[in-house]
Amino acid sequence: MPTLSKDSLDLSGIGPINAAGIDGCRAGWVVAYREGEEVNLVVIDRLSDINVVLAPDASVMIDMPIGLTDDNSVRICDASARVALRPYRSSSIFGVPARKVTRCSDYPEANRLSREMSGKGISKQAFYLFPKIRELDDWLLSKERNGQWFECHPEVAFARLNGAAALAESKKTVIGSTLRKKLLSELGSVESTIQRALDTYRRKDVLADDLIDALVCLLTAERPSNERLQIPNDAPVDARGLTMGIVAPA
Repeated sequence: MPTLSKDSLDLSGIGPINAAGIDGCRAGWVVAYREGEEVNLVVIDRLSDINVVLAPDASVMIDMPIGLTDDNSVRICDASARVALRPYRSSSIFGVPARKVTRCSDYPEANRLSREMSGKGISKQAFYLFPKIRELDDWLLSKERNGQWFECHPEVAFARLNGAAALAESKKTVIGSTLRKKLLSELGSVESTIQRALDTYRRKDVLADDLIDALVCLLTAERPSNERLQIPNDAPVDARGLTMGIVAPA
């Protein structure tokens, strides 16, 4: 299975892709997309690698914050998503700090600035996401970027597919993984797609749950707009004009 990196693949035979689901992984980003009837999973180094195969009006769902605050306020979409995921998966929504904090490349500095702005520190787990948050934050302002990009949180999407009920089992358990695969039935059978990716990529580069998360983002991206919802419905925009809302299946 090839990657979509311009350095390693002739992209002329792929695309245009009309819908894509993206999740962060250890090696960069895992992308789920459909070619004909077949769903594929590939790993790319940078978000810009996918641009050449995206249709100009492609629907792209990504599991990473879009739209950041400039103060110590909590994003409404995060607070609303935590409520929707009670009582099991609320902790999967981590607090997104202000843009200024995400621009810090040093953990002690980021922690100090976060405490100064909000009175709260940040976890190292959240800090390790900062490079990807910055990459997406800047990529969305690129004039060359194709597609309409939306924030999509996998656990919110799975809850919607599960009758608006948060899943009790973690995605890292066998039961939780199996249930999430069943909820992906709109995509067809995904077992072989996931297995091909697991056979191709090393676990130090991408994990099975990364693949499943990218797939539910693709499922959401493939749905027409009238079969999706946004949390909150009247999502605000940030100082860069980016909408701070989480999109999920209706």
